[in-house]
Amino acid sequence: MKRQSFNHKAIWLCVVLSQFIPLLWYSLFSDGAVTFRDILNKYLEVDGGSWLFVASVVGAVVAFYFMAWMFIQMPVDSGQGGLIAGILIGAAFNLVSLMSAGALLAEPVQFAIADTVANVLVFGLSGFILGEWRHYEYLDLQTGAEVEEDVASFQET
Repeated sequence: MKRQSFNHKAIWLCVVLSQFIPLLWYSLFSDGAVTFRDILNKYLEVDGGSWLFVASVVGAVVAFYFMAWMFIQMPVDSGQGGLIAGILIGAAFNLVSLMSAGALLAEPVQFAIADTVANVLVFGLSGFILGEWRHYEYLDLQTGAEVEEDVASFQET
């Protein structure tokens, strides 16, 4: 019997992208000529120390393992399905909470929309990766051995 399981490589790729996509997104709104290195240094030198970076990575690990688990349960079996689910997750779960937090902090609604777009980009691309690059485990009936394989939807017949 073939069953889908976690593709740890895809999940960790999503974790890495979840750290870099917002940096690139917010660099579009920075004043003047700013290099990616300047933004990365600013990100790592936030008031309060580097524990915020560690918390962001840990949060991303939890979020993307949960997203991968949801995709196994639903099941999402293509990049297109993962992209749609990721965009819906990024928009639905982030827009309202970011708008509420922004309202409490007296920030303009444009900040919440910009943050939501960054989250939609992260979750949409991650949904595409997790939906497209799946991991399966099954028992090979000829040899009796357990087999693991990574499969993309264009490889399936």
